[in-house]
Amino acid sequence: MATYDCIIVGGGPAGATAAYHLAKNGRSVLVLEKEPGDNRKPCGGGVSPAIAQWFDFDLSPAISLKVKRLRYTWKGEDPVDVRLQTAEPMWMVRREVFDLFLLAKAAEVGAEIRDNTTVSEIEFADDRWTVRTDKDTVSATYLVAADGANSFIARELGIKPGKLRQAAALEVPANPGDDATINFDLGSIKNGFIW
Repeated sequence: MATYDCIIVGGGPAGATAAYHLAKNGRSVLVLEKEPGDNRKPCGGGVSPAIAQWFDFDLSPAISLKVKRLRYTWKGEDPVDVRLQTAEPMWMVRREVFDLFLLAKAAEVGAEIRDNTTVSEIEFADDRWTVRTDKDTVSATYLVAADGANSFIARELGIKPGKLRQAAALEVPANPGDDATINFDLGSIKNGFIW
């Protein structure tokens, strides 16, 4: 059975970031991701440029768009336009690009990445985590649950999920040009918004 310092379940931004920093600091790391690496994920894609402080590499290859303006409406009416006054505009990313970029950076510093791998069981005994997948069994001193809102690891550990609500996501391609604006419409959807 292969052993690691840390097994991270989930290869999204949180899991990939943890893997990058652990591997860069000399730890043996395995990332288990159940989806293929280029899988599209429903996500608004907004990322604060403040995250750049957590990385020692340029994130610009993973940024699809830099947004400088916001527009707020109430049920499609009464627009309020705001120009961001921050030094760096808000970043928009596509998760299938952003996630793979961060995972590739983690792999460059030594993290092992396995996608299309489903975790079926976890067990803690003798100061080690044993993780069974649909492919094999691995173990580690530490286990990081980064497998998202429907976390298998959280369920296995008895962590009660928050209240879930149903939502829909629709992505529409746009060509915003250099002065991109994000539109937020409030009031058109109960318990939500459109952007």
